Amino acid sequence: MKDFYINEKWKGIAKGHTAFCILGGPSVNQVKDLDKIIENNFTIVANRQIEKYPNASMYVTADSSIAREFFEEGDFFLHKFKGGKILKNQSHFNYDETPLWVKGKRNILNTNPNLIKIIACNDFPCYNQIFTTGQLYKYSGEEYCKKVNNTYLCVEYRNAEGESWPPLSPSFPDTLNTYGTNPLKLMPGGNVASVVFQLLYYMGFSKVITVGYGDSGESQGYENVKYATKDDRLKNSNTNQLWTWSESEIHAMVAHNKKWGDKLKILHGGEICKEYAPYVNATHNDLDNNKKELVDKLIKL
Repeated sequence: MKDFYINEKWKGIAKGHTAFCILGGPSVNQVKDLDKIIENNFTIVANRQIEKYPNASMYVTADSSIAREFFEEGDFFLHKFKGGKILKNQSHFNYDETPLWVKGKRNILNTNPNLIKIIACNDFPCYNQIFTTGQLYKYSGEEYCKKVNNTYLCVEYRNAEGESWPPLSPSFPDTLNTYGTNPLKLMPGGNVASVVFQLLYYMGFSKVITVGYGDSGESQGYENVKYATKDDRLKNSNTNQLWTWSESEIHAMVAHNKKWGDKLKILHGGEICKEYAPYVNATHNDLDNNKKELVDKLIKL
């Protein structure tokens, strides 16, 4: 079972390589020749973007319900989580009693036989799997590793009560000191991007180029989500129709910039990122068009 978890063999494996990350924001639609970029560059996609880009090099999800959607074969049910907390030894939450039936889409993950698949799991709680919240319990992740080739696990940190605390933030220096040093203790940053960037840091990538991260506009990684900039909120007082970035997500944006500096660049979008940190713009010249060597290394693991 230990071989299912990202380990020391992964550390520094991508030194000298560039990662191209497709996250959930609308700036993805601005990229020219995207299929060609994916074909030639080591490309990471997150959450539901795998449906659009099944020929990516690596897939990462940190969402229990999305993981189940793409790693299951048949139909299964979920209950919509409506708020509250699910902790290690106690809970207080509301959910919709009418189940949502979801069709498993494992066939999408099997489109590319060399696709590296990573699920960010948790140690506990173990009873959130039927709700649309949280990360997958790690032993459920092990089940998927047995069923789907080239699937690996990492773990997002929780405190003793099962809460995502402390979050990745410059306000908590220890979270910066341990950033990307232990794939079984990744610091929580509010969304899947924090998992992705810490993993890539651990793998030793020399440069990361992003699209769809920190954008304003409608999300493609999650359903029915629109992110608001400060200007959006000033223009539109009815911000309950807009998804505003959480405090933990914003702190994480600043943390990523502090750790990566100008090695983490934005090809398109990133309006929210640039409000809070001096992110650098990328060009197509930053892509290295050399993915085969790294894919071969990872497949051999």
